[in-house]
Amino acid sequence: MAFRIDETRCVGCGACAFTCLFGSISAATDDASRYEIDEAKCVECAQCSRICPNDAIIAPEGYKRIKKVTIIPEKCKGCSLCSRACKAGAPTGVIKEPFEINQDKCFKCGVCAAKCKFEAIEVEYE
Repeated sequence: MAFRIDETRCVGCGACAFTCLFGSISAATDDASRYEIDEAKCVECAQCSRICPNDAIIAPEGYKRIKKVTIIPEKCKGCSLCSRACKAGAPTGVIKEPFEINQDKCFKCGVCAAKCKFEAIEVEYE
């Protein structure tokens, strides 16, 4: 289950749609007075809920916010799957050598960990 927008709190500012790097939030009306989240595209990174000025974006029940994402160098094969999956460009490195995650760029969505075939990415939750 993806995040959802509480229509009674949404003011239609569009900050959530602008922030979403996955294109999962779009205007639900022609005048962009209301927005909606496409559950199929939402990766539950919570960037939209962090940016919403009215706390109109509700996390799914049982949602755990990611605190930190790190690559375990001993397990990383340098395949670059994490880097190619990350919309923020946080994982960087040289092919066939362990990659690293730039914590300043990472917005803690966990997509890189889901793509890693070697279980080399550790996700720490709050």
